[in-house]
Parts: sequence; structure tokens; C-alpha cells
Amino acid sequence: MFALARGWFRRSVFKTIRFLKHPRKLRQSPARRWFARHFLDKRVWKPTQHTLSGGMAVGMFITLQLLPIQTPAAIILSAIFRVNIPIAIALCWVSNPVTVPFMAWVEYAIGKWVLALYTTVPTSPFPTHLPESMVDAWIVLKEHAPVMLVGGILLGAVVALVSYVTTWGCWEIGSRMEMAKKMREANAAA
Repeated sequence: MFALARGWFRRSVFKTIRFLKHPRKLRQSPARRWFARHFLDKRVWKPTQHTLSGGMAVGMFITLQLLPIQTPAAIILSAIFRVNIPIAIALCWVSNPVTVPFMAWVEYAIGKWVLALYTTVPTSPFPTHLPESMVDAWIVLKEHAPVMLVGGILLGAVVALVSYVTTWGCWEIGSRMEMAKKMREANAAA
């Protein structure tokens, strides 16, 4: 039963992809052409050295932006840059209720440090608890939002660059180790 359902699902997915990528359909609509070029490309779903590294970078950048729309933002950025979409989505979930307090504190500290170099920073301390009303909470946090935004963008850019280089390097080391192993096996067999 499970094999039958899986086969039906697979056939329906392939039919849909074939329908969306048909040249006649792509000529009709620029939006469909853009969608097919960015979302139906196999490279954004299967990891390669470039797409995995790029997906890690996009995912880490987005996870450090404390926004409520992280997953859609990661999907759109991954499609625009044509990097691995599943890894970018998975990394968005690094920022969860357990990790957000630490990340918010680091972003605030970095943003305050950077803004202190160029402008004035908020003089009131960051609130330890928020009021019950959303309007009052917004009023309390309004002066701290630019600090968090600057800190999040800077920290996200640095972490994205580090994650891209690290992932690229790990992939390169792994592929070289695999090639060396194959060479040793070929030499031993000969």
C-alpha cells in the first residue's frame, strides 16, 4: 500500500514539473519562467559544493535576523541566488525560543557597539520584561529596534561568510579524501 501511494505521489510530482517546465507554458508567462528557472532547477534541491555552501550562508544569515518571516525569506533568497533550498529552510529553525534570548543579546551588543562609533545609541536600558499591551511594548522597543537591526545584519553577514567558507572547505576536504581512498584502492587492486 505504501509503495503504491509513493509511486502515485512521485508520478504526480513529475507530471506537475513536466507541465510547469513545458516550453509552451514558459513562453506564456514571465512569472512561470522565473518560477521554473529558480524553483524547478535540480541544483537547488540536490546538494553540490556551491549550492550547499550557499544554502548554509543564506540560512545562517536569515536565522540571525529576528523576523517572524524567516522561512519565506530563506526560500525567496535561496531561489534568487539558486542555492540549496532545503538546507536554508532547515537552518532557519536554529533560531527557536531557546536560542533567541542569547542571539538577541549578542545582536543588541554588536549593534550598540557599532552605532556608538557613528551615532548616538539609546540611553535607556533594554527592558527586562515587556508590557501586556502590544502598543506599549512597541513604544518601549521602538528605540531599540534599529540597534537590533544593525547588529543582526552585521552578525548575519559575518556568520554567513564564515559558514560559506567552512562548508566549501569541508566539502573540498571530503572530496579529496574520497579521491585519495579510491586511488589507494585502485593501486591495491593493481
